[in-house]
Amino acid sequence: MAESVIFTLIFGALVVSIVYFFNLTWLDPRFILIVLFLLILPGLYAAFTSGPFVPSARKRHRTMLKIAELSPQDTVYDLGCGDGRLVFASAPHVKKAIGYELSIPLYLFGKLVSIFKSKKAYIRFGNIWKQDYKDADVIFCYLLPNAMKQFYKEVWPKLTPGTRVISNAFQMHDLKPDKQEDKVYLYIA
Repeated sequence: MAESVIFTLIFGALVVSIVYFFNLTWLDPRFILIVLFLLILPGLYAAFTSGPFVPSARKRHRTMLKIAELSPQDTVYDLGCGDGRLVFASAPHVKKAIGYELSIPLYLFGKLVSIFKSKKAYIRFGNIWKQDYKDADVIFCYLLPNAMKQFYKEVWPKLTPGTRVISNAFQMHDLKPDKQEDKVYLYIA
């Protein structure tokens, strides 16, 4: 949710500057507020249904990548990828790395960064619960406990056997991890 506040402040300052510089006094401030609200609404939905954007420490990222044991044939997904750090870190080591994000400010930031990063890294706007992960070899997630329960009920049964799911900080309650290190949990479907 912090990214939404920052985005709102930056976007608001930009709009106010444009209105002032070009003397657009006809532009109704209520319209600007409605547009800002609509831009942050998907991110608020994602924050409450799967988890807010909380960047992981670099050490935790290294642990997640190590436990994943990535190979050049792997297709990697990052559910709720935020700014795409894990997508960009895994892309050089895999066939393709795809991150889904529902927060518009984070999605736009990730897309912007992807221009300068690996050609195998893709940031996509979308709800993580409405995607198909049948081609996934590795799935990274940093989801709240209730979202991990939902993942276990909705996504886990549809995964191809052998898919490695790496969860940061939260376990799947009904499943024992195949490996665990520094609050990073590996599950093999």
